[in-house]
Amino acid sequence: MNLLSLLTAFVPWIAFTLLAGSTMESLILAFIVALALTILTSYKQLLKGYILSVVTLVFFVVFFILIAGLQQYYLANYLAVLSMLILTIVCWATMLFHFPFTLQYSREGVEPERAKSAPFIHVNYVITGVWGIAFTLGFAINAFLLIQHDPSLAIWGNLPWAVMLIAIGFTVWYPSYVHKKRALEAGTSP
Repeated sequence: MNLLSLLTAFVPWIAFTLLAGSTMESLILAFIVALALTILTSYKQLLKGYILSVVTLVFFVVFFILIAGLQQYYLANYLAVLSMLILTIVCWATMLFHFPFTLQYSREGVEPERAKSAPFIHVNYVITGVWGIAFTLGFAINAFLLIQHDPSLAIWGNLPWAVMLIAIGFTVWYPSYVHKKRALEAGTSP
């Protein structure tokens, strides 16, 4: 898997989350930075139609227009929930349509016959499923925090980050684990 390419696709989301503050100026800055990073980090993936990159660009363009252009300021309150919902849908929908989104990143630099193999595709289903769980949990946590306006629960807002770190760790670990396991089963060294 081209892990760097996959993780780079999340850079605009991370930057947006870190920059979007409580003022409209910080939110507009966050949108501009996220859009610029989407184009800079995912230019090749956008041209190739990578699902995550296209969804990222569309998300930031649409909400920038709605909030900054059409002055639908109330939407800013829902961005954390909506972003997790969109990413959740990407994960589960791509699996439902038999094309897990991580497959596009995994195929980079891999010979075509291996990229079409059942074990290779299975690994991508598992990794995409883990990301789906991570985003689903992030969505649930952010939705709960949106409903519960209790400042003492604010620390729970960091939990989606922890879940994302687990997903990243799994994405790094799992392919090599499967490779080593298969090599041991075949009686060869990994």
